[in-house]
Amino acid sequence: MPYNHRYRKKRKDFFVGRVEKDVAPSRLSSEELHDVVSEYGGIVFGLQLGKQKFPGFGLTHNWVKRSIFWELPYWKTNLLRHNLDVMHIEKNVFKNIFNTVMDVKGKTKDNIKARLDVALFCNRKNMELVWDESWVAKPRASFVLEKNAQLLVYK
Repeated sequence: MPYNHRYRKKRKDFFVGRVEKDVAPSRLSSEELHDVVSEYGGIVFGLQLGKQKFPGFGLTHNWVKRSIFWELPYWKTNLLRHNLDVMHIEKNVFKNIFNTVMDVKGKTKDNIKARLDVALFCNRKNMELVWDESWVAKPRASFVLEKNAQLLVYK
């Protein structure tokens, strides 16, 4: 976020009760990034091994895996490492929005974890979970279609 962004100074709009003062981290050149990533060559990932974290996780970076693409000989000089397949991104974005708006069980991005984050980071009381002694209720979001509107979409 730019340093002079309006949300940085507002305590209610971005982080609840906190003004964001941190600056964005500096960008590494492709050679610098390759040197950093090559230091983590010994870490193996897989379901059997459990979660492993790179040294400095949460402090200097948020990497959770080393991409196999770094083993390609041209990858460190590739100018468009972030170049992504637009067709698949469009499909994934559509599915995420559609499933969230239609409130598809198990497929929506509006889940319990998201609502817990809303309570931590946002000032949206109408979106927070409702706790009772033996159950938790997730209030219906304003962006979820009513049943009759969902039926019209299906038709």
